[in-house]
Amino acid sequence: MAAQPLRPPRGMHALVVDELGQAIAAGELGYDSQLVPDEIGSHFGVSRTVVREAFKVLETKGMVEARPKTGTRVLPVERWDLLDRDVIGWRVAGPARDSQLRELVELRTAVEPLAARRFAQTREQEAAVATLRSHCEAMSAAIESGDASAFTTADIAFHTDLLTGSGNRILAQIAGAVEAALRAREDLHLLPDDLGPETVASHQAITDAIESGSAEEAERATRALIDTANDEITKQLQRQGGGVSMART
Repeated sequence: MAAQPLRPPRGMHALVVDELGQAIAAGELGYDSQLVPDEIGSHFGVSRTVVREAFKVLETKGMVEARPKTGTRVLPVERWDLLDRDVIGWRVAGPARDSQLRELVELRTAVEPLAARRFAQTREQEAAVATLRSHCEAMSAAIESGDASAFTTADIAFHTDLLTGSGNRILAQIAGAVEAALRAREDLHLLPDDLGPETVASHQAITDAIESGSAEEAERATRALIDTANDEITKQLQRQGGGVSMART
């Protein structure tokens, strides 16, 4: 099966789902491969019931399909739920890492500046802005203490609330994919080596623009933040060896 997951799951059911998901994402179980319940159950030492439940989870993610007479088979990547957090994590952990990161970069660039613009255009947002500021404070405290996990948690909260604050339900549903992208950045050690006050300042600039109702400035500040983050990811990938540029063409 695939390499160890970035964040080990709990329980045998979750383990089977995670291992199979990673194996499919890595191409170890390629398109149209048949998943044989008895073989998988024997491999993991679990019952057929556990295997069947794992198949159901993967089916909801569009990665496999149960077919009459031919059993459960792997579907092509075009059928996968590519916004699913687990699918993103599995792809990032495998050979599709760089392309997955690039796709996430393009997604964030497309949706987050728009979300910030829409957020700035909303009314009665005082409480929402205060929440954004609390996330900035949490990021600042995490940087001062050198706690990368706490920083990521606060960063995810900020960007989640940025998307939900847009008032657009579809944009809000992208929050899970953005969370997966930010988790992957930490798990793959792609955070800047020198997280500092300027990182918090860039988030505060977005918050200030939203609070003042400046839609154009909110959009510009968000785009600048994402571009800077993408530059840092590229640098870290290159340091790790062979990472391709995340720059958009």
